[in-house]
Amino acid sequence: MERKYTEIAGSAQLAAYRKSLAERGVAKIAVDFEGEFNLHVYGEHLCLIQVYDGRDFVLIDPLKTGEEELRAFLEMKSPVKLFFGADSDRMLVYKQYGIKIASLFDVQHLVEVLDLEKKGLDSVLFSQLGVEVVKKKKFQQYNWMTRPLDGEAKAYALGDVEYLFRLSEVLLEKIIERGLVEEMAFRLVSGQLDYDRKTVPGIFKTPEYRKMRGAVKSRYERAVEIREEFARQMNVPPNLVLTKQDLADIAYDPAAVKRVRFNKRVTEKTRMELIRRMEQD
Repeated sequence: MERKYTEIAGSAQLAAYRKSLAERGVAKIAVDFEGEFNLHVYGEHLCLIQVYDGRDFVLIDPLKTGEEELRAFLEMKSPVKLFFGADSDRMLVYKQYGIKIASLFDVQHLVEVLDLEKKGLDSVLFSQLGVEVVKKKKFQQYNWMTRPLDGEAKAYALGDVEYLFRLSEVLLEKIIERGLVEEMAFRLVSGQLDYDRKTVPGIFKTPEYRKMRGAVKSRYERAVEIREEFARQMNVPPNLVLTKQDLADIAYDPAAVKRVRFNKRVTEKTRMELIRRMEQD
């Protein structure tokens, strides 16, 4: 069934929607994000906010909406915002805007309390509601920075919020039936996100990096810094500049940078400068 939805592409429209929620006395909304994570351009970016308020589906375009109004929407105390697996969403807007989402209820915590065998949203929707998510693979690599967004992509994105109301109700009923309310309360309290925790980039979590010592490790870390600098300047994913394997090869042998098979989007001028920097450092 095709979902009808409203698109919000500006601060005034989002302010009006916030006012509508308050006037209608909406107690909770289902929310999800689509983002860009160094897949098509450099860095992490909030690209789309999907909302279902029990009556209307809404797509908010953060690329066309001012930061002040995005903050007002995400930090409002009411309504409660239902997410599923919210940690990455919360960190995304915190790192990009310094926003801490208020009144957030992560439905995934209910899944953890019930200790369901499969805890991902797609699996839980199927096991609890009989809802099967289709065309997921098609949009796993989708460029959500694209404008205008593909109509099918928007319909897919709305699927992540359509069933959160029903899902949370079903899971809560089971928790009550099994006498797990106290455990749920502990889970919700202990599940608060530490926004100030220091995170280690994935590039420094690989088994190969952990084996490195001394000068090799130092060269690897410096190569990562240089790669980040060039990727930022070019506005491309870092892996397009140099792969993880390229970085490892350079760490063990700086001359290996001359043997790199660069992506065609890396110009000859950039290649020469990158080689110079790697050899210099």
